[in-house]
Amino acid sequence: MAAKRKTSIKRMLPLALGVIAGIGIVVVAILVISVQHKLQAKAQHVQRAMEDWVEDGYDPSAAIAVMQEVQAASQGEDAAQNVEKLLDKAQALLDAPPEKRPRARPARGEEPSDLYINPQPVEIEGYGGQAMEPFISPDGKILFFNSENDPGVDTDLHFAERTGTNKFHYAGPLKEVNSGDLDAVASMDSKGRLYFTTVREYGRTLKSIFVGVFENGHVGDIHPVPGEINPKVKMTINMDVGISPDGGTMYISRAVFKPGLTAPKESDLMVAHLRKDGFEMDPQSRALMQNLNTVQLEYAPAISTDGRELYFSRAQAPEAAISGPQFRIMVATRASADAPFGRPRALSALTGMIEAPTVSLDLHEMFFHKKVKGKWGIWRAVRKGSKH
Repeated sequence: MAAKRKTSIKRMLPLALGVIAGIGIVVVAILVISVQHKLQAKAQHVQRAMEDWVEDGYDPSAAIAVMQEVQAASQGEDAAQNVEKLLDKAQALLDAPPEKRPRARPARGEEPSDLYINPQPVEIEGYGGQAMEPFISPDGKILFFNSENDPGVDTDLHFAERTGTNKFHYAGPLKEVNSGDLDAVASMDSKGRLYFTTVREYGRTLKSIFVGVFENGHVGDIHPVPGEINPKVKMTINMDVGISPDGGTMYISRAVFKPGLTAPKESDLMVAHLRKDGFEMDPQSRALMQNLNTVQLEYAPAISTDGRELYFSRAQAPEAAISGPQFRIMVATRASADAPFGRPRALSALTGMIEAPTVSLDLHEMFFHKKVKGKWGIWRAVRKGSKH
């Protein structure tokens, strides 16, 4: 396959958000001050250490706060020296022995939930690459996922067929869907309409959500989702999409990017409904999501069949250094499908670098991705009280 075209939007859009919560600030430092190899190596070492802390359940907020000073320190006559001091300071904090490392605690104002428990890795036989943004088909037989979301990486959509509880067999890439740009984050309704995110047209039309019809391993009739759901200004993008099983309601995460940052500076959840001429944003979207959207990043939504449970990812914004876990999978509930969602709770059994929940129609199982020892993979958890 031809190499991916390196568009500026793609470089700004790592949907996996793997460098969220200050790790992306390291990348900012590298880009802004054109550091020498020495500083670049130190910055990369700090990044890896931060990821290790998050994977192991530690809270790197103190180091993140130090890294937030890098951009300001990169200005002036002694920029290289000042940046190196900050990198060394951050590294010293991250070199603390395990017994002195602060554990990630629930973020202030967030209540824990044990609704999903017993997370286990999923095996995809025949596939050895990175696996992210899972989606389990309505019949529970097919797992959609994409390769790593990272600038410069060939990000494509793939699928696998179920062979066991935690086991799937790789069936190949979704050839008709994959383009010369980022193609990721699948979601499908019960009629086989497959929605996904792509930046193939974004530079011209600001459209990033496409749809096609999935049947027997192939996708046809691929086109941008019609309607009035697209942003009006550049650097704002519909980043993730979650479709309701009946195909009538679309949940979107809309992100705002800032030059120099590889992760969004803002990301909030929105809702749209299918009308005669396509999808239209719900005029009450802000009110429906008022208890969910915060100064942090909310993204990767997944809705239950009855529309009363919404699952999504929450992560620290790149410019924030808030004490608490860097990545959480949240659940919010409401009394009816047209009521505002209540305050979300964090699924406490799911820890580390976790994102992108998807639930089965019966809600008995949840899939998500998690980074372990530097590699993204798909995991599965079960609903408490379920027989699965």
